[in-house]
Amino acid sequence: MADDVKGRRRYHSPLRVEQADGTRRRVLAAARDLFLARGYGGTTVAAVARAAGVSPDTIYVSLGGKQGLLEGVLGLARSDPEDPAHHDQDHRRDEIGALVDPHQRLRRLVELSSETLARTSPVHAVLRGAADGHPFAADLCTRMLRIRLQIQTRNLETYLGTSLRPGLTVKQAAERYSALLSPELYHLLTVDHRWTTRRYSSWVTELLDHDLLG
Repeated sequence: MADDVKGRRRYHSPLRVEQADGTRRRVLAAARDLFLARGYGGTTVAAVARAAGVSPDTIYVSLGGKQGLLEGVLGLARSDPEDPAHHDQDHRRDEIGALVDPHQRLRRLVELSSETLARTSPVHAVLRGAADGHPFAADLCTRMLRIRLQIQTRNLETYLGTSLRPGLTVKQAAERYSALLSPELYHLLTVDHRWTTRRYSSWVTELLDHDLLG
């Protein structure tokens, strides 16, 4: 009997998985709204649970509590497989690879990065606010900086590696790209100075075109 029980396969229900994913997305959407409205300190798991129509225990079990909510919101802003805009960006990256002119490649890369910043910068502002009093948030800021630099290094090496001006390494180029296309600078110019994303993208392109390509 014991062997029979041990040999049984676990039941897998696609419907149950779909429902769980839908619940998670609903929770993260509620958390994002509350984080942006109240900040990290002013948001509670109980408030997110009420807004999402779930129990607090559901959030603790599935996401690990408030810290997991912030990480989940940031992760979904960076890459959402159900958002058509993300699929469109993947297609446009393929198009960039087909371009011959490095100046056009750079412009298109900056446009994609600017669009990503438009989604993620508000959540990064919440994260920076939380970093003062929560060590995990400070660590997450550092980790996001490292990941962003790795991604941008890879992108520049792929699309502009042989076109960089003489004397400039891919690492140096990525550091400059990362500085200009950072959530902090994007927030400063688009929120505090009320630039549009298009104006920001054009300005950064102009600077980087001269600095990286010469």
